[in-house]
Amino acid sequence: MKTPPVSSWFIGIAFAAMTGFASAQNLVAPEEGGTQIGWATEAFATNFMADGVTTFEEHGESIRFELGTFAPGFDPTTATPDQWVSNWIVLQGADYDLVDQQVIQTATLTSNDSPFTLNTQAYIWGYTSKDVAPDSQWLLVAAPSWKWPSATSPLPTTFSMSDARPQDALIGSVNPVGGGYHMQFEYVAVPEPSAALLACVASLGLVLRRRR
Repeated sequence: MKTPPVSSWFIGIAFAAMTGFASAQNLVAPEEGGTQIGWATEAFATNFMADGVTTFEEHGESIRFELGTFAPGFDPTTATPDQWVSNWIVLQGADYDLVDQQVIQTATLTSNDSPFTLNTQAYIWGYTSKDVAPDSQWLLVAAPSWKWPSATSPLPTTFSMSDARPQDALIGSVNPVGGGYHMQFEYVAVPEPSAALLACVASLGLVLRRRR
């Protein structure tokens, strides 16, 4: 089962806000000059951990998703995982809902100051931990349509994981051809020591042995 079209979802949130209904989406009242961004994954979808067998619900532990971007000039496609972490800038984060089997939130963008520059790329990052370790599992997605809107726009913007193509995942996978699941995490590849570092360590070991 999929969520309704995101446009309908956002209209529903707006109605809830106008009627004073308590929304499960933690609707944030827009600040003066701000614009709202609705971001979500599919509800009641099948999502797998990195092993491709265990679902998010079976995993049972906290899974976090964040809407954000990277520092100006940073290209995650040419960087290492530890550099992703140090250059990541969050607009809003939320825990994956194990009951509704999704993330659905509304963020408020109050400024187009860097790094949330107009029409630059937005990302959604899911993870079990941001530690660059073999047991950490990540999903990082950047759909072409996810561009930061004008902070003064009166119209809401939506970033739906349903709009992402398989090739839009920088790590993990999303909406594979043929279906079967919505999202799947991937284990983080821990960078191997460089040849120069290994040579340095070997040289140090040789020196220490000689001193004995």
